[in-house]
Amino acid sequence: QGHQRRLADIEAQIKELQPLQKKFTDVKAQLELKTYELSLFLKRAEQNEHHKLGEAVQKLEVELEETRSQIKEKELAYNNCVDAVSTLEKSIKDHDKNREGRLKGLEKNIKTIKAQMQAASKDLKSHENEKEKLVMEEEAMVQEQSSLESQLASLKAQITTLTTEVDEQRAKV
Repeated sequence: QGHQRRLADIEAQIKELQPLQKKFTDVKAQLELKTYELSLFLKRAEQNEHHKLGEAVQKLEVELEETRSQIKEKELAYNNCVDAVSTLEKSIKDHDKNREGRLKGLEKNIKTIKAQMQAASKDLKSHENEKEKLVMEEEAMVQEQSSLESQLASLKAQITTLTTEVDEQRAKV
């Protein structure tokens, strides 16, 4: 988004520069015209009143110098814009490359996490199986205990019966 905003800024600057480029062309044409006029004046200066023409020549030279410096400024501004555009294009390309790298990194992370999830799921299943086994063992032991208790009760009953019989036999004897 930041790149898009910068790109929009650069495009706006380029639009601003388009009239400057026209001015640059106009000023260049003026420069050529003034240069031509200057050469005409110099020719006339040889034939006419030297002093007046000297002043006019000086005035033209000053204008010529101003025009040259204006051209330099416009060229500099234009070149700065061209540089800014190429810098922005490069940074957009770099951003795309970085984005691809980040996506690959994320995909790798996702794969790692999925593998961890699968391992955890396997562990969980084996724990559940272990738990079921233990529950079944516990149930078997509870059943065994109750069966032993009933056997014990029946044995006690038999002992009581036998003891009674022994007592009866003793009495008889």
